[in-house]
Amino acid sequence: MARPLEITLLRTFVMLVEEQSVTRVARKLLRTQPAVSLQLRRLEDAAGQQLFESDLRRLRLTPHGETLLPYARTVLRTHDEAQAKLASKEIEGRVTLGCPDLYAAFLLPETLASFRRAYPRVEVSVRCALSRQIASDMDEGLIDVAIATHMPGVAPKTADAERLRAEPLVWLGAANGDAHRRDPVPLAMLPEGNLYRDLALAALNDAGVRWRIACVSESIAGLQAMALADAAVITLSESVHAIGLRRLPPSLGLPALPAVDIMLWKRSRGLSNAAGHFARHIAVGVGGSGAGPDLPTISEDELFGTV
Repeated sequence: MARPLEITLLRTFVMLVEEQSVTRVARKLLRTQPAVSLQLRRLEDAAGQQLFESDLRRLRLTPHGETLLPYARTVLRTHDEAQAKLASKEIEGRVTLGCPDLYAAFLLPETLASFRRAYPRVEVSVRCALSRQIASDMDEGLIDVAIATHMPGVAPKTADAERLRAEPLVWLGAANGDAHRRDPVPLAMLPEGNLYRDLALAALNDAGVRWRIACVSESIAGLQAMALADAAVITLSESVHAIGLRRLPPSLGLPALPAVDIMLWKRSRGLSNAAGHFARHIAVGVGGSGAGPDLPTISEDELFGTV
């Protein structure tokens, strides 16, 4: 008879896939690297299959690992939602969430819906703004919890910060458009001081690609409208999936873009019980984090037997 796949082991497995680093997973779970290594081996023993390629230093899933991953995510989501539901009867109140409208539209809907099901007596208000403004609003006491883009020098002074995940940036253009072939390339961008804009322009300059700003908008909808009209190319996060737009890979002439870190901010003082539960729900839903019980420093090379 097959052995059960424990929740704790599945959580570590999913985090390894998302973080692509044993060191980061160990730090996030407040464990040693040997403990993470042991958990992975226990899961592979229970599954009876190898889940990661053993001959590569980069964490890469085997076909069996690819098969398990969506099931693991579904199990974790159901488990965490059930736990939250059981603990939710006494939780009530109001929470104000701050986040850029991009994240509100593409990262949060499922998490907000599951939180509402688990905590029906908690009222959540969403305040959309750019990350710099969100930091200011949080310091003024207008926001309890926030999701924001990590930017040098931009963070609320009155909040604790937690990295949720890395989010790759991509170029997007009209599905059948040719804006990316024009010289100079027309761009629709967020206002000055936005990290997406800074990284995109720096990449174009480094690659020697000529560009011009065709539109500046604080609204993601405005950027999407320009791209859909084939009037410009835009830079958004990989999680964006909009009908009528396609990703433009480096093979089409635009340079590769880096990833940005998505952060969770929560008030360091006076955080309500409801806001604390909401922050935890976001950490699980958006960041995929979650700690289990303690277990017994090893490198990625040692984990996969390459040293």
